[in-house]
Amino acid sequence: METQLVASIARRLSFEVPPGLVARVCARYEEPHRRHHGLDHLVACFDARVRLVDAPMPAVDLALLFHDAVYEPLATDNEARSAALLEEACGASFDRPTVLRAKGFVLATRHRACAATFAEGVVLDADLSVLGASPEAFAAYERGVREEYGALDDVTFAEGRRRFLAAMLARPTLFSTPAGRDAWEATARRNLEASVRGVGTVAGSAATVPPRR
Repeated sequence: METQLVASIARRLSFEVPPGLVARVCARYEEPHRRHHGLDHLVACFDARVRLVDAPMPAVDLALLFHDAVYEPLATDNEARSAALLEEACGASFDRPTVLRAKGFVLATRHRACAATFAEGVVLDADLSVLGASPEAFAAYERGVREEYGALDDVTFAEGRRRFLAAMLARPTLFSTPAGRDAWEATARRNLEASVRGVGTVAGSAATVPPRR
């Protein structure tokens, strides 16, 4: 366990944390198959969250803490299982409305629709903030995702990735909050457009579940 990172994450939470909760959740982010969706990603999400809004938002922070608690690259129910884990782990420690809101925010990180509320938008934008990172950081993110999908051959991965990126680019906006759009929208579109060009050179007719963010 990277104790410094865990302590750093705990300090970012805007609510009282039951003893051991953060460490137990963070242990999941250290699973060996994770190359992008690990502790560094979690820290980056909280850094982005503060950039979007620096105010106590317990449901937002709880959702960010758990949003990738369950992560199997080829699974289609990671968000549902993460949300269920949140409810199981936090149901006795937090008020019911906060738990339910946080659970809904985790489910929204499927990124199938625009955020329904500002708070949900903070969660979604923090999760997607890597898309608006520097070209070097974005390239590192893409390498990490490719390694997580190492069970797929290059052509199959490229086709799924191309479809995911194209769907993202087809949205009117990538980010839900004004601060997120100001901070990352333009750079994210440049990064995604360059990535589409890259995977397009190897994408074939094979299809798979689109690799997620």
